[in-house]
Amino acid sequence: MPSPKRVGKIEFGLLSPKEIRKMSVRKIIWADTYDDDGFPYPQGLMDLHLGVIDPGGLRCKTCGNKASDCPGHFGHIELAKPVTHVGYTRLIRKLLRVSCRECSRLLLSPDEIYKILGPEEERNADVITEKDIKKERICPPHCGAQQNKVNFEKPTTFSEIWTDENGRKVDHKLTPADIRGRLEKIPDEDLRLLGINPPDVARPEWTLITVLPVPPVTMRPSIILENGQRSEDDLTHKLVDIIRINQRFKENQDAGAPPQLIIEDLWELLQYHVTTYMDNEVAGCPPARHRSGRPLKTISQRLKGKDGRFRGSLSGKRVNFSGRTVISPDPNMSIGEVGIPLAIANEMSVPIRVTPFNVEEVRAMVLKGPNRNSLTEPCGANYAIRPDNRRVRLNELTCETVAEQLEPGWTVDRQLRNNDIVLFNRQPSLHRMSIMAHRIILMNGRTFRLNPAVCPPYNADFDGDEMNLHVPQTEEARAEAHMLCSVYNNILSPRFGGPIIGGIHDHISGIFLLTHTLRWFTKEEVISLIKFNPPEHLPEPGRSRTESNTGRINRYSP
Repeated sequence: MPSPKRVGKIEFGLLSPKEIRKMSVRKIIWADTYDDDGFPYPQGLMDLHLGVIDPGGLRCKTCGNKASDCPGHFGHIELAKPVTHVGYTRLIRKLLRVSCRECSRLLLSPDEIYKILGPEEERNADVITEKDIKKERICPPHCGAQQNKVNFEKPTTFSEIWTDENGRKVDHKLTPADIRGRLEKIPDEDLRLLGINPPDVARPEWTLITVLPVPPVTMRPSIILENGQRSEDDLTHKLVDIIRINQRFKENQDAGAPPQLIIEDLWELLQYHVTTYMDNEVAGCPPARHRSGRPLKTISQRLKGKDGRFRGSLSGKRVNFSGRTVISPDPNMSIGEVGIPLAIANEMSVPIRVTPFNVEEVRAMVLKGPNRNSLTEPCGANYAIRPDNRRVRLNELTCETVAEQLEPGWTVDRQLRNNDIVLFNRQPSLHRMSIMAHRIILMNGRTFRLNPAVCPPYNADFDGDEMNLHVPQTEEARAEAHMLCSVYNNILSPRFGGPIIGGIHDHISGIFLLTHTLRWFTKEEVISLIKFNPPEHLPEPGRSRTESNTGRINRYSP
């Protein structure tokens, strides 16, 4: 067994063109995906070197695995001219404004740097910002060139503005090639002062894309519709556009000296397609759309927002062995218990490994099967898993056969029963007490039952709130839930050190209404109150103590 490794650090950086070519397994030059026979084109966007997605007999030409085992591999597209990465426009703007247009050195003398950051040996995380450099100045310590104003228009247009000898304002557009040429000349020591870590982690010219990575086909699979037609992923559609424009651009460049206007139009079109491939919701840029008019879902849209990778797939996701329904109060339960509807308990299951010690008990569960119709019946089982990991669904036809074959080595998924440990959660999960471990009590009805005293940590109320139940599947998980997440271990809040579980709102109101004046009850009335079965008539409040009859119990205000 390999020894566990500890992560030392995680470093975020930019991919250099060299690294993109190194991790790529194929240069992509054709916009076509499949030929007439349904076979992927070599050096096309679905090239077999990038991975396989069809469950047929095709194997990946890079790793040799079939679709189930191939992780997918990157390719790359060589762009005819550099284009700006839309995610780094603010960084590019800052670098253009703080560096000299001629020599690309930082527009600060050593004395000014010393004033801002202090002595070299005492510098920590402080970096030079745009505000530290005066606008409209001459390159002071290096070449003495007059600096021009750098203007930025969303999404990716940069220009220089200056006044010529005749007093006219000149607005000169900077192409991505111009910008890349300037950024390449900025020395490493100047970049470190700006908070950039060259040469391996990031160089600023890498924010101008010359080589575009093509993601594996496993990340953008095509599907076959009911009519037999293939439907490509949105990313593939966008990559097709990029390759087509890139081809036209290259052809015009190779054809000699095409008009500058055509070159500029094609360059802008290539920039538009790469921008919408990265992010299809950029301000000032019309979104790329399907023929139906639906905007394409490109890289940025896959990551951000409620249904993106982080919030939708990582922070919270659909899981097995969980249930969800409305909650309702039950003050008769302990704070560490939760009432579960029988329908949910029959559907949820806990795996039990069959051993010589429990084989008879588990056999009884298997014979019972999945049908449990009352709270008094013992729990049954839903599935049996053979030693070769084949699952058998238990029903009237299979129960007896499986019960006869049952022996140590099998695993049986039994239904939930009283006192099983479960995790209970209410969203949004804002602090650690939003998920706590309870022991279950089977109940009739269709809602989870909860002691009202446990509402504050969940921030729950009973006006239609829903909560989630998760069933731990291993002994270790159940032990952790019991020891770390149990309600009894979370009564004191780590936020303010006081109890977070206790009487609030309705508790206090109810106790106050019962006790805010001197009140007399007979023994029978008290018993009726405690039984939650009040008599038709209760004595008038406010009787004096002298009026009390023999055998009555008095209750004073708290």
